[in-house]
Amino acid sequence: MKDQVLKLCRRLKKCTLNELIVFLETDENIIKTALLYLENEGFIQEQNGEIVCLEKMPARGHIENKNFKLMAEYRTPEEIDIIIKGFCLEIPPQKLCEIIGVNSNCVCNYYGVFRKMIYERQYKLLLKSFFDKPKQGRYRKFYEKYAFFYVYNDRVFVCDKLLRASLEKNFTKTEIREFKNMYCYLARIESHNMNENYMFHRLAESIWRRCREYAYLYQDLKQNLLNIA
Repeated sequence: MKDQVLKLCRRLKKCTLNELIVFLETDENIIKTALLYLENEGFIQEQNGEIVCLEKMPARGHIENKNFKLMAEYRTPEEIDIIIKGFCLEIPPQKLCEIIGVNSNCVCNYYGVFRKMIYERQYKLLLKSFFDKPKQGRYRKFYEKYAFFYVYNDRVFVCDKLLRASLEKNFTKTEIREFKNMYCYLARIESHNMNENYMFHRLAESIWRRCREYAYLYQDLKQNLLNIA
């Protein structure tokens, strides 16, 4: 479906979601999922309610990446390394700020950037996996919001939207078991958190941490930060 949507967008140059629904005669949610993928890959862009097909793929660079570069200019490499280690060790910002000698809000901002990066990285991989091999998602409610989950190669992904495709496979027994284990794990963690802000970022972070040692978390996060520095 994503190829059909892209082909039509290129032909129309500019269009709306309703126009795509009329031309393709396909379920709205399926088209929305295809648009999510195409926008994430840089093929299209939404401007004032219109879907615009891009002639060239724009240089990749998310807002949080730019924020990290700007924030890092005000800290020494040693301080950045301490913040990364503190995040991986789950040291509260209120304590880590005393080690570095900065305001706790400063550390919170770094932690927020890390969580957003973790969420968007797994979200990008989820979209690619979904369109290569569509699967039905499962949802669970946290606070008053629904989170949607998918499993690929024994790895659980979280998304704030329900992805749709023409043909979707059900979870296998192994995937159901992994999803249930992950949900129980996430439910226990979120039961101690009364703040629903950035819920999806926190869920992605918890999935990223599960069953992984500090050394892996540190190297993985640092390598990805180096890629955007």
